[in-house]
Amino acid sequence: MIVKWFWHNPHLVLTSAAVSWAGHAVAARLAVGEVSPLLLMQLRWLFCFLILLAIFWKEMAAHWPAVKQRWRYVGLMGGLGLAGFTSLFSLGAQHTTAVNLGITQGAIPAFVMLFGLLVFGTPVGKLQFFGLLLSLCGVVVLITGGHIAMLLTLQFNLGDLLMIAACFCYAFYVLHLGKRLDMPPIIMVAYFSFSALLSLTVFSIGEYAAGQLLVPSVTGIAIILYCAIFPSILSQTFFMRGVELIGANRAGLYVNLVPVFAAFMAIGLLSERLHGYHVVALLMVLAGIALAEKHKVSTPAG
Repeated sequence: MIVKWFWHNPHLVLTSAAVSWAGHAVAARLAVGEVSPLLLMQLRWLFCFLILLAIFWKEMAAHWPAVKQRWRYVGLMGGLGLAGFTSLFSLGAQHTTAVNLGITQGAIPAFVMLFGLLVFGTPVGKLQFFGLLLSLCGVVVLITGGHIAMLLTLQFNLGDLLMIAACFCYAFYVLHLGKRLDMPPIIMVAYFSFSALLSLTVFSIGEYAAGQLLVPSVTGIAIILYCAIFPSILSQTFFMRGVELIGANRAGLYVNLVPVFAAFMAIGLLSERLHGYHVVALLMVLAGIALAEKHKVSTPAG
């Protein structure tokens, strides 16, 4: 059976996860003018939560006491980590291209490594640190459009800067996943999506008060459903399955496919142009992450 073959093939499930995440960059650009950015993310997490609730309500009820006990953690992970990333991502899409959105996401592992070093003292080897710097330099090339002299005038693209802030939020999320509650990941995602929904509801009210709320069109509704099902639920499920099959370290490398797929999707679906500095930035980000992953420093268990 095709489904069984797919489910037992780590390369297919992990590549499918990367394709869905890359599609999010294109969806965010297509949403411009179809639905306001904060409402888009609020409805995304609403549908995500409702779908998971309908499927896993018994499991969610069984784990509710543990969630209630650590409600601050759940609130921060969903409200700051997921809501912060997706809202800044959607706002950034109003001002930059899908190519840039995808490439910037490729730097998330570098941000995780940097914050792990600064906040938790996670050791970083020399080659690993060089890979980190290479990835960050790639991001600088991207947000300056290849004109490094812009650093002196600070004339950056607002959308790219918002994406950098979004990556910070997601780095926070990833770093604190190790402290998550003892429950199946999909159940934790369901509760995180609920706290993300609450946080984004507040911001959507602010969007309405500012006169910037745009009710979704038919196209907007389709984009919302895509964001709820593919980048949220399916990508998470495929990624967790990939981890089961080949382990977290090897599965994590597939995240580096996101900027590659995002770039080609943007060119094919949005007719965006791929400039030379895009290629340079993409190669720097991917080379830096590959170098960092290859020369990880082992840490003692505990």
